[in-house]
Amino acid sequence: MQYKKKEISERILQAGRKEYVEKGYRGGNISTIAEQAGVPVGNLYRYYDGKMGLLTAIVRPAYTRIPKLIDELFNVADRDAGKSARLVTERLLGIFDEYGEDILILADKCASTRYEDFFDKLVEQCYNLTLGNLFEHPSENDTFFCRMVVRSFMTSVFDVLRRGLGREDTETMIERLLLFYFADIDKRIHENREASDE
Repeated sequence: MQYKKKEISERILQAGRKEYVEKGYRGGNISTIAEQAGVPVGNLYRYYDGKMGLLTAIVRPAYTRIPKLIDELFNVADRDAGKSARLVTERLLGIFDEYGEDILILADKCASTRYEDFFDKLVEQCYNLTLGNLFEHPSENDTFFCRMVVRSFMTSVFDVLRRGLGREDTETMIERLLLFYFADIDKRIHENREASDE
């Protein structure tokens, strides 16, 4: 009996994932999810508290795991921004391997929910990590610059993840982004500063 309940719950989660990936939270339909899962709508409500309850069951593990990932990075990061960005990407790919579509649902499909700020929070955490690695005493322009670079980098990473490439191609593409955004960035920034001071 317990096995059957777990199997039904899993079918509902998979159908919900598919619906939210295709239509987002607002466009998702609980009747369609129940039909795809092969359960009556009333039975779905015995497992999950409607659309929001189902969404939470799908995305909450990834949503809570990523801030812990960023916290871990604060403890292992060094002054090399390229290494810090590589750590973020490696850990993000590890989580993407585990949660895949759930992260894309969080990033793209959660408008009008408590999860809609996921991407902005992720960018802010990565920005805080990177800022300390680039500037000892950042000016207002430094913080603005750093925030733009991190947002552009993270947007690019998510664009790669959305493409659904294989693991090897994804790593290669992100490695290219890392080189473009972060290779010798501290040196480039400080050389640019010195040139503008002359």
